[in-house]
Amino acid sequence: MSNKLQILQIGSRNWSHDYEIPENMDWHFFWPKSTTAIRKVMAMEGLKSFSAILVENPEHLSDLLPLMKKVTPYTIFYPDTAEAQSNDLKDFLKKTCAQATDFSNPVELLRLLSKALFRGQYGDKLVAIDMIVNPGFTGKVCYNGYDNLELLGQYGKDFHPLISWKYNIRASDFNPVELWLEYEKDWTCDIRLIVRNIQDGSTASFVKERVFTVEDMKSALVLDDDFSSFISVSLEARGAGRLKIGALHQRLTRYQFGKYVLGGGIIHNENREEINYFFYPGDFKPPLNVYFSGYRRAEGFEGFGIMKYLGAPFILFSDPRIDGGAFYLGDDCIENGIRNIIQEYLDLLGFSNKELILSGMSMGTYGSMYYSSFFEPRAVIVAKPLTNLGLIAERGRLEAPGLFPTAFDILRHHSKGDASIDAMRALDDRFWTAFKKADFSQTIFGLSYMKEEDYDPRAFEGLVEALYHSGAHIMVKGTSGRHNDDSATSTTWFMNFYKIVLEQNFGRKS
Repeated sequence: MSNKLQILQIGSRNWSHDYEIPENMDWHFFWPKSTTAIRKVMAMEGLKSFSAILVENPEHLSDLLPLMKKVTPYTIFYPDTAEAQSNDLKDFLKKTCAQATDFSNPVELLRLLSKALFRGQYGDKLVAIDMIVNPGFTGKVCYNGYDNLELLGQYGKDFHPLISWKYNIRASDFNPVELWLEYEKDWTCDIRLIVRNIQDGSTASFVKERVFTVEDMKSALVLDDDFSSFISVSLEARGAGRLKIGALHQRLTRYQFGKYVLGGGIIHNENREEINYFFYPGDFKPPLNVYFSGYRRAEGFEGFGIMKYLGAPFILFSDPRIDGGAFYLGDDCIENGIRNIIQEYLDLLGFSNKELILSGMSMGTYGSMYYSSFFEPRAVIVAKPLTNLGLIAERGRLEAPGLFPTAFDILRHHSKGDASIDAMRALDDRFWTAFKKADFSQTIFGLSYMKEEDYDPRAFEGLVEALYHSGAHIMVKGTSGRHNDDSATSTTWFMNFYKIVLEQNFGRKS
């Protein structure tokens, strides 16, 4: 089978006769009412699904109804001016997460799809320690760990270079990147990004330069070039006041079709912090499984394979802040955003909170248990639970130095720079206050914990005590080892708990 993108077009006009098809596409055109022929071609060529399905006339969408099991979610594209005519078709578009798209310029649509439909995902970031401050700047400079670089001073009446990043970003002609900068600034100062393309194979030959203002940065900066290069980024400032420059995120762009993956989304707050999410429709039957990713430096989603294996619809969340995540806590915009996304898809599916399972491993356990306080779901399934972020930071001083130093950055981030013992206690209470208020009498907790847990040794006992008083049903399995030991056994029990809950409560057998 070809490694090219497999594109199916259904319509009365074959685009390959009118437009130049990108080289990385294999084009399959069929007239309307050709479902049987499509099945035969897929069988002959060994195609399990298509990379994209283009339907120019909405009247022909019904041809895809018999092919629903062969449709990958988010890969049907139809005109954004169309409206589904029948309830069956509306239901089909909902279950396949079809994307309403601008068809007014087919050539441009083909160009975008040729670059957006790549396999996999990729994203990373340059953090505060990767920044270099202009030695001519005479103001105050403070590196706040992995969180941000803080500057206070005079930047000049006109824009002057202030920060450069140590490392360049690789961009290819077939996989353009998009940039997103975290920053906070006083109204008395202004910033802009200078992005330069360095000739492939050169060290200093700039072939393109772009300037992006604060207004431009309200949306992700898509560097849509038709050539490969290295990208150099620097920041200029003017005025006076305080600046906090956080991570510079870069990811392979999918344009308007999703973030990281087709259909992926991002929650932003005023400080430009991000939480990523992705919904997969599964079989549209209860429950809705929600998986919070663990701590990871690579940006994007984890857990797709195990969640898809379970068959039910699911949401993946990931937290790309600081070094590898800030444990899904945040301001009202972040936390309400996460809650709203979960509720939005519960409503889309027509499910209640008792048809919801929240889950996660390591850092993801914090998110799943914290938000369970607000949803009181049917089940919470976690492996290597963590609940006391303040305690983790406190132990990092004397009891467990060097074990998880990023805990200090996380503490300061959620405590507005305060790293005192009181701030540590307050951060711990932030979890327990919400958790102990919830009614878990109708909730099942599956806890796969480490017997010699060294990150948060009080987490398991605290959970059992709190859940005992709440009347929750608890399933427990302890594994010998510290937090980062024997992940295979811990993950196995995580999946075992999932299978037990799905079979006994939802009639699902794996």
